[in-house]
Amino acid sequence: MQEEKRKWWAEAYDQMQKVGYDYHYIDFESAIGEVDFMEEVLDLSSEDKILDLGCGNGRHSILLAESGYEVVGIDYSTKMLELAKEEAKQRAIKVDFHHQDMLKLDQKEEYNAIIIMDGSFGIFSDQENEEVIGRVSKALKRGGRLLLQAHSPYYIAMNQGISHEIDGDKRFIRETSFDVYKGAVVDKIICINEVTGEEQRIPTRYYRAYTVPELKSIFEKYGLKEIDIFGHNQEFCPTTSKSFNLEEDMVMYITAKKK
Repeated sequence: MQEEKRKWWAEAYDQMQKVGYDYHYIDFESAIGEVDFMEEVLDLSSEDKILDLGCGNGRHSILLAESGYEVVGIDYSTKMLELAKEEAKQRAIKVDFHHQDMLKLDQKEEYNAIIIMDGSFGIFSDQENEEVIGRVSKALKRGGRLLLQAHSPYYIAMNQGISHEIDGDKRFIRETSFDVYKGAVVDKIICINEVTGEEQRIPTRYYRAYTVPELKSIFEKYGLKEIDIFGHNQEFCPTTSKSFNLEEDMVMYITAKKK
């Protein structure tokens, strides 16, 4: 039953791929600045081994591998992994991609750094989300670092609403709301073909949006210390040049070090 509940994530992104939504937001060009940020805040060195947990289309995995790091990418969506493997093949880049549930990560002190990006964290129950952090801590080497991209409950709660976007003959209607009882972002997307009038609904996405004290408590429980929080610039690229802003930053980038 738990396995079935988790399938919504893969189904949602598979459907988004079919209708062509969101992929201009998770392209390789925008990932270049994110990888530069990763190298800085994770204090990476050439011999480091990195895990991209919830790697999606592999944009971070592949760019990190191009920079010379040993990279493993894990994702639950087989279709997203197919995109990642094809891109790596075209670029002649070696990345060890695996189809796996992040709740089954079971390695000990294997990685120098682990990244969880692009909304891959917070998709399970509170207990399971915490289990992910526990497994991440176990998989990190001593002194290894975690970079977690998380939805900001502060921003989402203040910026709920409906947006429209037109791409060719498609209109995307996106309704974003915040469930105050569950502390979760609720994301609903409808694709309407302007020519045929056909509607396609992407499975509703739910993200648990933790406050900073909540994340800090979970991290410290599993030996992750030295926590720092970063915001992003107007192009939604994380940066160390400015502090996290409650009113302006839709997501927050949190680093922690395994003691």
